[in-house]
Amino acid sequence: MNNIADSMVETDASLGAYMIPSGMGPFFDMGDHRGRLKVGADATAGAFIFAEVHADQGGGVPPHIHSREDETFYILEGRFAFQIGDETVIANVGDTVFAPRRVAHAWFCVSPGGGRATLLITPGRNFEEFVTAMAQYGFVPKEAMSGPDAASFVRLAARHGIEMLPHALRDK
Repeated sequence: MNNIADSMVETDASLGAYMIPSGMGPFFDMGDHRGRLKVGADATAGAFIFAEVHADQGGGVPPHIHSREDETFYILEGRFAFQIGDETVIANVGDTVFAPRRVAHAWFCVSPGGGRATLLITPGRNFEEFVTAMAQYGFVPKEAMSGPDAASFVRLAARHGIEMLPHALRDK
């Protein structure tokens, strides 16, 4: 990821406040979903990161368990399927989905035209480091789990306290 200072507009130097203009922020690409980091871990002393994600139809993340982070999604466009524990829900525009740490979860976009959501990760530093490492190695989560580099991807996730699970999200 780029330095967040490259994409911010300072609003109050005494507070460390800034604004990220629409379409700006360090870009990340996970193959079937991509987005921009709006507020990085450095800006929040690691407390959280906030991102906007654009997903292709079928794009998303396979089942996994975070031991360190909670994830909160707010749907801006399209429809997304979420598996949280044993429950699968369909989230529409305006819906919020909370995936707490230590609970298996997965998500994927079910809209024909793709979808868009905001994502709040708390705390954020470890997860930002994980996403940066995935990008450096060229891992796309869904592909990595079923490809020849699956073992390397699973080890990388484990180093960041994330357990990747072998089963697939149930379609609804």
